[in-house]
Amino acid sequence: MRLSYKYHSFNVPLWLLRLLKRHMCYVRAAGGIVSAPDGTLLLILRNGRWDLAKGKVEPGETLLQAALREVEEETGILSTAQYTIPTKTYHLFRAPKAWLKGPNPPPHKWHLKQTSWFPMTAEMQEIVPQQEEGITAGCWVTPDEWHRRLSHSYGTLKTLAELWTSSRR
Repeated sequence: MRLSYKYHSFNVPLWLLRLLKRHMCYVRAAGGIVSAPDGTLLLILRNGRWDLAKGKVEPGETLLQAALREVEEETGILSTAQYTIPTKTYHLFRAPKAWLKGPNPPPHKWHLKQTSWFPMTAEMQEIVPQQEEGITAGCWVTPDEWHRRLSHSYGTLKTLAELWTSSRR
């Protein structure tokens, strides 16, 4: 399994991942790898870095429902997907100080986020960035450009780009 921290990604044994899950705040998230009929892929620019639409799973929501909702909320794109076994990435992060000082602080400073990524399709349409989430732009790019841009992003997305690209060859 691959675990990412900041801009780096590491191989970790499954037993270590399970241990981290038991001793940290565990966050479930879901997102989409959205492709258009011409083969281009969706990217968003969040806080100055290339990213993909994703977010936390709400109570009572399936992973796929969360992924579809997040893509629509963050980009304005209505996409479709059939349930498949998602590609999963794991990300380790420290809670921001604001979370720790808030009204309901998490029980741990460290969080382990598992994101389930689903392949989706959508008609190529104008992207409406969700400004409140720090998203300032979005674009449709070729698979090679998608891989290149994500390779210079967060460790989790580098791993995802490698997995996704190698599975499509």
